[in-house]
Amino acid sequence: MLLVPLRRRRSGSLKTRAAAPKRGDSIMAANKIPVAIQLYSLRDVAPKDVPGTLRKVADMGYEGVEFAGYYGLAASELAKMMADCGLRCAGSHVGMNLLEGDAFEETVAMNKTVGNDRLIVPWSDLKDMQSIVANLNKVHARAKAAGMRVGFHNHKNEFEMENGISKFDFIFAGTPNDFLMQLDIGWAAAAGQDVPAILRKYARRIETVHVKEFSAENPKAAVGEGSVDWPSVFNVLEKETSVKWYVVEQEKFDIGPMESAKTCIENMRKMGR
Repeated sequence: MLLVPLRRRRSGSLKTRAAAPKRGDSIMAANKIPVAIQLYSLRDVAPKDVPGTLRKVADMGYEGVEFAGYYGLAASELAKMMADCGLRCAGSHVGMNLLEGDAFEETVAMNKTVGNDRLIVPWSDLKDMQSIVANLNKVHARAKAAGMRVGFHNHKNEFEMENGISKFDFIFAGTPNDFLMQLDIGWAAAAGQDVPAILRKYARRIETVHVKEFSAENPKAAVGEGSVDWPSVFNVLEKETSVKWYVVEQEKFDIGPMESAKTCIENMRKMGR
């Protein structure tokens, strides 16, 4: 079973190090939120060696992955690669083209095989908000009937105002409460938003968040090395929402993508996550 890899659209832009955790250290206490990596972060290396990349991120201490395309592999192959290194699937970014028409059934089958029921739409052109919300509701209803959930992931542009409401709020005002919100914390911070306030407002919709840094001075800052108030963010997430996964994402790098992934998980551990 093969699916066309998703091409992510990006908008705008976004020191210490500790020893890498041993593999066994990734088994976290029951009250800890597991940490996954969005594989878009590793887009320059993963297609060349998918099983090797998965093994490396598992060895760093990541407990899961979020897909952004499937590298032309069958679902059973991906499921085995993940199982071989003890990784779980935290979610999958899928374009609207893979949630409509005949592609829908293949998308659902693919994700059920890899153990995922969260299908996150990663971007929209935001040109016709009424149509966008109508289409999101259609795919949400169809996915729900198939035992799946659909949600939306923001970039920076969603926080632009239109007719007195942000496009971000318009999307969630027009969708049911079980339509998931995956907040990209870095992009929200880049847009000047009050991240804890957004998390509180949409607490019922949160199962995964993108743990991404923002720094006006350094658009390549790793998680924990910029200006996001992570203690406040984690406090709200863990006390007021039903978050199930922290999904690390890094789009730009001062160092290589694998080195950046390692730095991010090390910094997450320093912050107690």
